[in-house]
Amino acid sequence: MSKTSELKEVRNHNGKHPLLTSPRIEARKFQQDISEACVNKNSLVVLPTGLGKTIIGAIVAAKTLEIHPDRSKIIMLAPTRPLIDQHCKSFLKFLKIPEYKFRILTGKVSPEDRAKLFKTHQIIFFTPQTLRNDLVNRRYSLHSTCLIIFDEAHHASGDYPYTLIADEYIDQNPDGNILALTASPGASKKKISELCANLHIPLENIHIRTRKDIDVKTYLKPMEVSKIGVNLTELMEYCYLVVKRLIVKRLLYLSQSGFLQKSPDFSHIMRKDLLKLNKRLVEIIKELTGDKIRLYSAISINAQALILYHMIELIEQQGLDILLIYLEKIYKKARKQSSSKAVKVLTKEGHLYEMYMELKRNASISPHSLIHPKYKVLEQLIIQEISKIPKAKILVFVKLRDSVKNIVDKLSTKEVIRPVRFVGQSKKSENDKGLSQKKQIEILDLFKQGAYNVLVSTNVGEEGLDIAECDLVILYDIVASEIRLIQRKGRTARHREGKVIILYCKNTNDERYLKIALAKLKKMNANLKNPNSLRSYKKIQKNNHMNKSPQADIIQLSESFRTQQKKAHNTLQPFLSSKKPPPKDILLDVSLSMDLGIRNMLIKKGISFNTGHSFAHMILFNIIAIQIYNAKELLHDSDKVLTKLIASTKKSCQILFIMVNFINFKENYEGEERLLKRKLHEWNDLSNEKVKLITIDRIDELYYFIYNIYKHNKK
Repeated sequence: MSKTSELKEVRNHNGKHPLLTSPRIEARKFQQDISEACVNKNSLVVLPTGLGKTIIGAIVAAKTLEIHPDRSKIIMLAPTRPLIDQHCKSFLKFLKIPEYKFRILTGKVSPEDRAKLFKTHQIIFFTPQTLRNDLVNRRYSLHSTCLIIFDEAHHASGDYPYTLIADEYIDQNPDGNILALTASPGASKKKISELCANLHIPLENIHIRTRKDIDVKTYLKPMEVSKIGVNLTELMEYCYLVVKRLIVKRLLYLSQSGFLQKSPDFSHIMRKDLLKLNKRLVEIIKELTGDKIRLYSAISINAQALILYHMIELIEQQGLDILLIYLEKIYKKARKQSSSKAVKVLTKEGHLYEMYMELKRNASISPHSLIHPKYKVLEQLIIQEISKIPKAKILVFVKLRDSVKNIVDKLSTKEVIRPVRFVGQSKKSENDKGLSQKKQIEILDLFKQGAYNVLVSTNVGEEGLDIAECDLVILYDIVASEIRLIQRKGRTARHREGKVIILYCKNTNDERYLKIALAKLKKMNANLKNPNSLRSYKKIQKNNHMNKSPQADIIQLSESFRTQQKKAHNTLQPFLSSKKPPPKDILLDVSLSMDLGIRNMLIKKGISFNTGHSFAHMILFNIIAIQIYNAKELLHDSDKVLTKLIASTKKSCQILFIMVNFINFKENYEGEERLLKRKLHEWNDLSNEKVKLITIDRIDELYYFIYNIYKHNKK
């Protein structure tokens, strides 16, 4: 379901939450169950596209605001500007909060203005790069932010800004919460564990639903998934063999040099293996002193192999016409002085040049011989669908922009097909200009209205964008990523039956990639459904790390550094529901500052509590009140402030503890802290036995006093 489509599905919300617009929130039980479990807990929600992750985000946001100080903020992050625009519109409709409190902040807003706007708005939508840059430059803090929602959370890996933002947030705000939303967190235990570690989410706080789960089944329409394989043509097989021989020649060199494991045909080596090898070689060169000629030769040979692997993928997935375009670029680049050694060496290969000339000859006398057999199947499928459903909307996913243009040009010659190209913003060349976000939104609107009936898209159409409900999704080429497979399939079967057709080339890496992606998809659901196996995996990894030799530790450092450096983040237990909560030993006032981490501390100690409005920050057993002051608040008129507090709590509790926080106290003049403490202690000596004043210099002292007051009075 697209973000806009969610609005059409919503009905009413039985919880009647004061911050939720009742007519617009549907009381789907699985959404309520997941939302309740995520309040005051760092959580990961994994739902198939179309099941309302945005609604869950809105419900969690409303309930989180209710239990934190009045001016607390909510931040929502999403990878693209169109996506955060959609989220902003959705939250405006779901939340009963004035529109002037909402704001979108991207790189289009100047840094100075962002700093001002952040302070004056409550619900803020960011692109991750923008928020990361502002945090790095200390333009504002996250102390007053009670919740950050990470949409498309599977991006939280490597150097993507989500990871830094989560780290900074946890450091700045111990009581702040994180909600991560995705349809596809990754297949392996390692990926899922690292995602949770990067976003400080305990593994037991993963909430997952699949299309087969009973409580969501009724909200999804049937999805028919089928695969159609085609064979290589005779000309494609010729090109395939030429390139394959050139690859094996280079893999043999790398193997004999000790960089690759020996193999009779290297059939197990894939492009990703060479990418990893390149990274390793670069790292070794940086560390090594002395003769590096052998390493530089290996890097060049490896670069040649990567170029050849790309040619293999073009033959298998895109067609010889796209291969010819690529070869023309290669030979043109080789004539430039700035060209790499790898390109220059490859273009001197006689067999490659003969293949290039053969393709050029066929392009002039028989251009149809260069077209991939998949294209003919694609064309037939589209025409068949339109003949069955005249107003059908069809989405075709293609890996490369050259192929997108090629396919759109060919489909445009058919009268019943009205195709449109949908790509990212970057400009590849004069003949391949990107689409601005404004143009992207315009194309999607025309697609919804029926001006176009076929959207041919690169991966820019995979995530979150408000693409109209599609009757048919065709995956023109294969990606081995289960994440991308899920995103692509999720564009159909939301409000009506949908079909997904996967095209592939038989007996090639194309077919191998398809099997890998489908296997990963099954593995992902199995791992997510069994958090115990994830915890076991994490424990094994920890033990392996402890038993490794120093040399092995250096090798693994680059891959696992971030995961190993994560601090353990304890599970928080939910303490709020739409029903009236049962009475607890402790009531926390919503105004209690988040940066003290008291909510988190109580949960760690296993102490349950309610949250609401009270005359003091904490009420224990309805008889003990605790008020926490920042020492700066008492610099002037401390007698007046404390006397007023005692008067207001006199009839409401049997004993009052006043805790004065000196943790981050900065003196205006030497000795100021000592003089204030003396004054407070003198005041404490004169006060009655029902009032106790305690000065706090460290956060663990605050936790110690609160816990012991609770423990001593617990019956």
